Amino acid sequence: MKSFIKENWKFLLLVLLGGLIGGFFSGYYMYDSLSSEMLKQLQEQNITKEILAVVSMVQYGFLYGLILACIGIFLSKKIDLWKEFKIDKKAVIITLVITIVGALLLFPGDKLIFGSLNSWVNEQYNSSPTISKIIAGLLAGGIIEEVMMRLFLMSLIVFIISKVMKKKEIPSFVYVIANILVALLFAVGHLPSTATMTTLTPILIIRCLLLNSGLGLAFGYLYRKYNIRYAIVSHGLCHLIADILMLIFI
Repeated sequence: MKSFIKENWKFLLLVLLGGLIGGFFSGYYMYDSLSSEMLKQLQEQNITKEILAVVSMVQYGFLYGLILACIGIFLSKKIDLWKEFKIDKKAVIITLVITIVGALLLFPGDKLIFGSLNSWVNEQYNSSPTISKIIAGLLAGGIIEEVMMRLFLMSLIVFIISKVMKKKEIPSFVYVIANILVALLFAVGHLPSTATMTTLTPILIIRCLLLNSGLGLAFGYLYRKYNIRYAIVSHGLCHLIADILMLIFI
C-alpha cells in the first residue's frame, strides 16, 4: 500500500481535489438546473442547495474519485492500459485536435443542430454559463468522469474479458470493444440528469447518444494510446472552451 501511494500520490491528490471542488460546484449547478417539480420535492425534504453541494462533494471526491481511481490504477496496470505520463508531441497534437473539435461540437454545434430541433436545448443557450457550471464541467466532468468511465470502467471491462478469454496477451480488439461499450454507457448515463430538467424526447436521446458517445470514444482513445491524463485534459478543456465561447457570444 505504501509503495502504491508513493508511486501514485500526485495523481490521486489531483483526483481528490478535483472531485471535492468539482463535486461541490456540481451540486450547486444541479440544484439550479432542476425542474420545478424536482426542486419542490427536495424542498419538501429540507434539502437545501448547500446540503446538495456538500453531498455531491463527498461523492465526487471520495466515492467516484479517490476510491475508483485506486481500483482503476490497479486494474489498468494488470492489463497494460496504465502508461507513465510523458510529454509526447504526437499525443499533444491529437489531444488538441480532439479538444477543439469537441468544444465546437458542444458550442456552437449543439445549439445550431439540436437547438433548432428542440426548444429546451435552444433555451440552454439563452444565458451565459454560471461559474458553478464552468467549474463543474472542468473538474467534475474532466477529472472524475474520466476516472469513472475510462480509468475504472474501461479497465474493468478489459480485465473481465481478458480473464474470460484466458489469453496471456490481450488482443487489440478487446480494448476497442471496451471503449465502445464505455462510450455508450457514458452517453446513456447522461439521460437521467437530462430527465430531471426536461421531458426526454427521441431528439434529446439521439443528441445525448451522439454527442457523449462520440466524445467518449475520443477520450477512450487518448487513455488507451497515451495516458489517462491526456483524456482528462481533453475532456475538461472541451467543457471550458465551450463555456468560454458561450460567455463571449451569448
